[in-house]
Amino acid sequence: MDTLVCMRVFSQVVERGSFTGAARALGLSNALASKYVAHLEDRLQVRLLNRTTRKVSPTQAGRAYYDRCLGILERVDELEDAIQSQSHNPRGHLKIAGPRIMGEAVLAACVTDFLGKYELVTVDLALEERTVDLVAEGFDLAVRIGKLADSSMIARKIADYRYVLCASPDYLAAAGEPKQPTELTEHTCIVNSVISPSNKWEFIIDGKRKSVTVKPRARINADAAIHNMVLSGRGVGLCLLPTVEADIAAGRLIRLLEEFEAYDRSVYLVYPHSRHLASKVRAFVDHAAAWFRQL
Repeated sequence: MDTLVCMRVFSQVVERGSFTGAARALGLSNALASKYVAHLEDRLQVRLLNRTTRKVSPTQAGRAYYDRCLGILERVDELEDAIQSQSHNPRGHLKIAGPRIMGEAVLAACVTDFLGKYELVTVDLALEERTVDLVAEGFDLAVRIGKLADSSMIARKIADYRYVLCASPDYLAAAGEPKQPTELTEHTCIVNSVISPSNKWEFIIDGKRKSVTVKPRARINADAAIHNMVLSGRGVGLCLLPTVEADIAAGRLIRLLEEFEAYDRSVYLVYPHSRHLASKVRAFVDHAAAWFRQL
């Protein structure tokens, strides 16, 4: 078996604390991941891992071997990446996590554009309603919205994500147009359950950020679905601005309470610290930053 592959599998097992996590990150079966490590132990004639039913941890020899492995694998990755960079042609598999709320409407389009430019890169895009553990789950990077939790990850801000209040002309003809945020309590509202988990919409009123509790007719966790429901005249909703600009310009949607708007959220690309950033990751980071600026 290839020693470098065995070392890479072993390193992943140590970092993730299980063969299952390592196998998932590397796209292998559990049995094959175990076979790679067993081959390494047979070759070295030393036990590298303590195995229990609950977890896997390195032995003293395994910890020493892991520490040396990291440097070797990093230098190999640097060498391969340097050669790829010379041809300006990143390659490899990229695993990206993103919030479901924006994924279908925006992030998927960004990834589609990226794949058109980098034909040697493949992508696994996971749209989640939770914050994934990048290292434990084998992700190269994640797109996150809003305030970031304290983290050892690198975070690069790439955009501001603006939500605007909209309704269809048919809905407003029947229900009337709200002139003050407080009037929304009398309207049928479509609530984004991710950004408004307690059914509170924020506005700038008299120079201060204040919230209005609305009564949702529907609660949805995806921007595209909210957009469609508002467009169909089912109520008032907070919609992602880039996805509704064409409808507003065409008169299919009416932007409401613009002078009170308060829904800006920062968008970040988050990825683990590394002395050397793989060219495929760097290419996507640069691409996404430029792509989001055009929204």
